[in-house]
Amino acid sequence: MYPVSDHFDGHHFYNPWGGNGKKTFLDILKWKLTSQAKDWPVTPTHASVIPQFVKEGSVASEHVTYLGHSTILIQDQDTSILTDPQFSERASPVSFLGPKRFRRAAVEIDNLPPVDIVLVSHNHYDHLDLTSLVELDWWQKEGGIQLVPVQHWSARGLFDRNEALWGGFLIHLLDEKMIEKKIFFAGDTGYGPHFKMIQERVGQIDLSILPIGAYEPRSIMKEFHMNPQEALQAHFDLQSKQSFAMHFETFRMTDEGYGEPRQNLRQALAEKGLSKEVFLYLK
Repeated sequence: MYPVSDHFDGHHFYNPWGGNGKKTFLDILKWKLTSQAKDWPVTPTHASVIPQFVKEGSVASEHVTYLGHSTILIQDQDTSILTDPQFSERASPVSFLGPKRFRRAAVEIDNLPPVDIVLVSHNHYDHLDLTSLVELDWWQKEGGIQLVPVQHWSARGLFDRNEALWGGFLIHLLDEKMIEKKIFFAGDTGYGPHFKMIQERVGQIDLSILPIGAYEPRSIMKEFHMNPQEALQAHFDLQSKQSFAMHFETFRMTDEGYGEPRQNLRQALAEKGLSKEVFLYLK
């Protein structure tokens, strides 16, 4: 399906601006043997507010509900879009090993409103919990959905590394006044020049949904996962009117402590003299 391009060599995908450092088994083993992972609570707290969804056909502006990790429900009066659906107890090919869900989803999958479109940013188990998907190449557009470059990698097993493409999604919606709104869903990504590339090509973003967790140790994670300070810089690069955080406090996959991503984002905003409303972190 994919032609040879600046991010595909005919067999494997890659990030054209770098960030392709493959971590070997020994790299991962050394991390796990020397890990200084910080503590998480024994029992999570759960949001007590039941999310309110847009009823089909109602007059409403864009409505975004954070369901956990990178699972987001994006709605307007006509369409419901679900990103990176992950409702399982583990982010793993098997039910007895792999990262276990720490926080339950804000809403069980059976209680969601009808979903018109499902977007999958890449094929890692904490983002793809389905068996089929429709493929796009970077910058291709299907209806109001456009796949855009981000810096990551892909694999479902031991022998399929980077054989599937990854990306973020630019979602074009019309509000009740028929004015276009642009929502950027990053999926998983390290920090890089792609954020400015997106802004230069499509203009200012109305809402950016950016990952802030799974970033320690930096020697392993920097190329593929942003820390909160880098996520804030991505917000600036995209000239985003508003952003909110995802990809934290659902699966314990890396070494930073529970609550650390939110604390660091709050500190980064304070250092810039910005209100927390600029870059929200939701329960």
